[in-house]
Amino acid sequence: MYDRDLVQVDEPHNSVEPVWQQVKQLSKQEKAEIVRRLLGQESGLVLVSTNSHLVDYIIAQMSLLSHEGLAYVLRAIASRMTEDADRSQR
Repeated sequence: MYDRDLVQVDEPHNSVEPVWQQVKQLSKQEKAEIVRRLLGQESGLVLVSTNSHLVDYIIAQMSLLSHEGLAYVLRAIASRMTEDADRSQR
C-alpha cells in the first residue's frame, strides 16, 4: 500500500572502504597532506610527525596564535629567561 514511500534498509551504503584501502598505501607525508587539505587552513589542527623536532612543533603551535597571544607567550618566555639568568648569577 505504501511501498513507494518506504526506504530500503538493505541497500548498500556509500562506503569509504575502497578509499581507505588506497590511503593506507600512502606515505606519512602524503597522508598528512590529505588531512590538511580536507580540514582546510582554518582548522587549527597541527600535524606533528614522529620524526619532527620539538622546535618545529613549537613554531607550528605559535603560528596558530593571534598577535596578542603571541606577544603574551613571548613576554612570558622573556620573563622566564630573565628569572633563570638571575638565578644562575647567584
